[in-house]
Amino acid sequence: MVATAVGGLLAAVAVVGAVWVVAGPGAAWVLHHLDGIHDKDLSAKDRADALSSIRGQALGVLTGVLATVAIYYTAHNATTARRALAHSEQAARQTAELTEQGQVTERYTKAIEQIGSDRLDIRIGGIYALERIAADSARDHPTIVEVLAAFVREHSHDNDANAPVAPDHLQDDPDAVGRLRPDLQAALTVLGRRDPDHAIIDLRDATLLTADLRDATLRGADLSRAVLSGANLRGASLSHASMRGADLRGADLSGAKLASADLSGAYLNDANLTSTDLADADLSGADLIGTNLRRAAMRNANLHGADLSSADLSGADLREARGADLAGARGVPQFPPPDSQASL
Repeated sequence: MVATAVGGLLAAVAVVGAVWVVAGPGAAWVLHHLDGIHDKDLSAKDRADALSSIRGQALGVLTGVLATVAIYYTAHNATTARRALAHSEQAARQTAELTEQGQVTERYTKAIEQIGSDRLDIRIGGIYALERIAADSARDHPTIVEVLAAFVREHSHDNDANAPVAPDHLQDDPDAVGRLRPDLQAALTVLGRRDPDHAIIDLRDATLLTADLRDATLRGADLSRAVLSGANLRGASLSHASMRGADLRGADLSGAKLASADLSGAYLNDANLTSTDLADADLSGADLIGTNLRRAAMRNANLHGADLSSADLSGADLREARGADLAGARGVPQFPPPDSQASL
């Protein structure tokens, strides 16, 4: 700012001086005081030529100064215009973001009202509306996951959480529990395909009988003490998940990824864990009676206190498995690998 003011002052002085020389008595003054030439030393013609030359030089200086000033102010105006444009664009972006966020908030509020409706179809619509919002707004993704997980946790204990079993089916299977209510299943489906890097699913103590979670991404999810009897978890990703004390009796976990999962004290009797990845999993104290563990990868799994009575271990990888009592299990290799710590 100071440099600009000083430069402007110097330019003004130069312009005034040049004009004084070109249009005023300045040329004679320069000839007399700067060049040291007096009128008596020159003829009239030589004096006129000398003054003309001085005025020409001054005119050149004036033209250069004016051109420099014009270039400077042109550049200055261009810079000011660019800054104004950038500011305008930033203001427009902020306005657009605020408008978009306002629209997201409005959509979110409406979806929350929908999932609290008494009508099943409206609740399902609200659940899928929340999924769309989570896809459109990364900042709202974790909140929506928490809302849907809370919805499942709370409403999975409703009296009608499982659709009633048809009478003829109940006669054939007195223990049948029906199927999970569609809105709860919809919420689980959305949770199972959310971005696992944004939020962890908390489904502790949820009752999810016969839930369909095939190929669901539930890495790191907390399913402690959840009831998943008869659930379909084929191919689900549950590595590092907490499933302490979970009820997975009769569940289909074939091909699921449970590496490093905590299944301590879980009920897995009669469950299907064919080709399941249980490497480094904690199965201490788990109920594995009659469990199908054919070709399961159980390397370095913790099996202390696990009940493997009648479990099928045909083709299972038990290398470095710790603390297992395989006395009542079926399909155990007659000569386990030398590095196995499992006891026959």
